[in-house]
Amino acid sequence: MVVFMIVVVYLIIGFLEIVPLVKNHKRKELILYCSIFSVSLVISILLGLGVEIPSPAEYIEKVVLMVIGKE
Repeated sequence: MVVFMIVVVYLIIGFLEIVPLVKNHKRKELILYCSIFSVSLVISILLGLGVEIPSPAEYIEKVVLMVIGKE
């Protein structure tokens, strides 16, 4: 039931956001929006199913420390 509600909400939001992008012929924005939207949909469904998703904070911290040269 939770997954169904998530999909319905995403369909409504997607329709409201994607239609203007298509009408205005904004192809690059549409591709970017659909990519981010799809990833967030998958994560939301996994969370709705109770799957434990690891936090990306640890990996982001490692990358930042590598870039600035501290360890």
